Amino acid sequence: MLGNVNDVRVYRSLVHQGVSDYLVPPVDAKQVLDTITGICADPNDMPPGRVIAFIGAKGGTGSSTIAHNTAWSLSKAYDDDVSVLDLDLAFGTVGLAFNLEAQQGIEDALSHPERLDEVLLERFMAKQDEHLYLLTSHGSLETDAEIDPEAFDVLLNLVRRTAPFVVLDLPHQWSRWTRHALGVADEIVLTATPDLACLRDSKTLLETLKPHRVNDEPVRVVLNNFGAYRKTQLSVKDFESALEGSPSLVVPYDPSLFGAAANNGQMIGDMNKRSKIAEGFRTLAQTVSGRDTGNKVKKKTGSFSLFKKKDGKKGSK
Repeated sequence: MLGNVNDVRVYRSLVHQGVSDYLVPPVDAKQVLDTITGICADPNDMPPGRVIAFIGAKGGTGSSTIAHNTAWSLSKAYDDDVSVLDLDLAFGTVGLAFNLEAQQGIEDALSHPERLDEVLLERFMAKQDEHLYLLTSHGSLETDAEIDPEAFDVLLNLVRRTAPFVVLDLPHQWSRWTRHALGVADEIVLTATPDLACLRDSKTLLETLKPHRVNDEPVRVVLNNFGAYRKTQLSVKDFESALEGSPSLVVPYDPSLFGAAANNGQMIGDMNKRSKIAEGFRTLAQTVSGRDTGNKVKKKTGSFSLFKKKDGKKGSK
């Protein structure tokens, strides 16, 4: 019930008469939704998994690499299940990145959504380790890369009931279903490289998404391959000024480490858990987890850069 009398006696009287909750305006949509959810939710039900969508500002930014390493870091940091959905049906790399070859994949799950249940989903999922599950793409050009939003919703809702974290590895394309996927995500991570095209496209995407995320977390920006072209690249300050905020993570150009990890089908934290880059992925995982870090992950605020200034303090060059 909504009412304009802010009095505890009125509240108690209403509750006594069977009213579940009483709100006094002004209230926003999120407050109303949270109240209804709290009233109607089964206390024995597990909360749905947190959806974290990764997309590149343009092609070739390394968004999939950021998504895979963050998903792996989430599973290790919280000892909880993480499901990774490879939504690039034509060129997906989840199976390749984790050195897995699944007989069935996400195309099979999306082709007949009316048949999907937890038993069938388990058959489609490839288990990487104790807590990491992968729904891979066959990467076939014979497959239509367009996804039916309704089929996607059926799949996503089922996966959210089985895993506390759901990572969406989205292709760089702007279509009805990618907009829909970004719209239902609890967190969005936008990966950019330090060049002018990425700066422009990042700004466009942020301005497009912001009005639809009034009650959600802001889009996180990861600046990748920083230092690959030192003489011509844009600075972190250029991105901060144009995007009106700091990147959540700045990842340096390190072809040897990333190349070795890719060739071995391993994540950076698996190759060298003490590296600064692995620490950066752990920090990003904590940022998008939506959880109190406790003692598992060291809490950090603001952006996290893997560079050091001459005086020894962390920051971007």
